[in-house]
Amino acid sequence: MRTTCAIMQRELLSLFCSPIGYIVLAGFWLVTGAMAVFNADAFGPGKPATLRDIFMWTPFVLTIIIPAMSMRTISEEYRSGTFETLMTAPVSDGQVVLGKFLATLVFYGMMIAGTLIYPILMEVFGNPDWGEVLALYVGLILLGVTFTAFSMFASSLTRDQAVAWILGAMPLMLLVLSVYNLARVLEGWQREVIQQVNIMGRFSAFARGQLATDDVVFFLASAALFLFLTVKVVESRRWR
Repeated sequence: MRTTCAIMQRELLSLFCSPIGYIVLAGFWLVTGAMAVFNADAFGPGKPATLRDIFMWTPFVLTIIIPAMSMRTISEEYRSGTFETLMTAPVSDGQVVLGKFLATLVFYGMMIAGTLIYPILMEVFGNPDWGEVLALYVGLILLGVTFTAFSMFASSLTRDQAVAWILGAMPLMLLVLSVYNLARVLEGWQREVIQQVNIMGRFSAFARGQLATDDVVFFLASAALFLFLTVKVVESRRWR
């Protein structure tokens, strides 16, 4: 555990030393702020105090932002030549991947924490449903866990950060938007099947205050799968 924490600290420090970290933070806060201004009429007298409108399109925004956060996690080790040094150290592949994963999640958590100003303002000027707010933030955390795991898998496939971003962002964008649109037009058993991977639909349930076990399991299982695949890719690199 000490080794994993050391890798996490090293990776977290590199995120704060890189301009991309601050660009990601500013970009996400700017987008959520713009959504808050755009939906300002939703907070008028007599309207329900809810964050649903502000974070409605957050899954799509995160398909761009999280791959940008994660693109350097492993690909930069390949490019700079430090991967070989890291692999000769007394550290397992799983510890390397887990440490980098946790560091990115901590950074993501700080990014999400910056949006807590909205429920605080809602409490000051209204009467929000804190159960719904809690469910929404659980959904945001689970989205971050899954997207980070996938983006790290993409980063493990290449030594080029730009390519890592493309490999991480493009599939997530296509999955989020295409499945969301298909779920709206399909009917019957086809719609039931496509709903299983409907990320927008599952997140919408959290935004409505619903904490369903199958939604939680879906995100956690997806993250575990891609972390496992990332470890396997790193292992294969060790023996090349």
